Amino acid sequence: MSRLCLVPAVLAAASLWAGAAGAFEIEHSETRYADKRYQCDLNVRLDAPLDKVWAVLLDYEKYPALDGRILEAHVIDRPAPNIAVLQTTLRVCMGWFCRNVNRVERVEESQHALAASADPSRSDVRFGETHMQLSPGENGGTVVHYRTSITPSFWFPPVVGRRWMLRTLADSTSALFMNVEEKARDEEKEKAASN
Repeated sequence: MSRLCLVPAVLAAASLWAGAAGAFEIEHSETRYADKRYQCDLNVRLDAPLDKVWAVLLDYEKYPALDGRILEAHVIDRPAPNIAVLQTTLRVCMGWFCRNVNRVERVEESQHALAASADPSRSDVRFGETHMQLSPGENGGTVVHYRTSITPSFWFPPVVGRRWMLRTLADSTSALFMNVEEKARDEEKEKAASN
């Protein structure tokens, strides 16, 4: 999820993946600024088994390998077996304006679903919520329904910055799930090769 200069490369990669038989496909993508929040709704089809996609998404410490914006990701607490308190540091760039953004989230894990809420007192956001639901897709693939809403607590250029933020949110989220698919497929291949 990244810099504006990477947008053409991300879009080119997305079109190549989408063109491959049964590979990554965006069913729905919408970003908007409403109620002082940046919002992204994304539905994608991944050509990877649901259990492998789920395993990749639960491996929080490896998120930097999935998203070039994430500099660090650590589980700092596990208050319950299905709850993770996740601390991430992201590099956010909009043209010449860049900064590191810290975020602490409470992530609730349920049956093939994640719900994350940011802690504003420990984050560079005033509000942040993310919901993700996985379901079985055709031919052993996975369908991902993803929704996020965020209000940064830091300043950036209001007019141009808003457009860049929305574009970055859309492109980087798509790129994240392309990487999730690739990692899940690699793990499936490794499993098959070891059997």
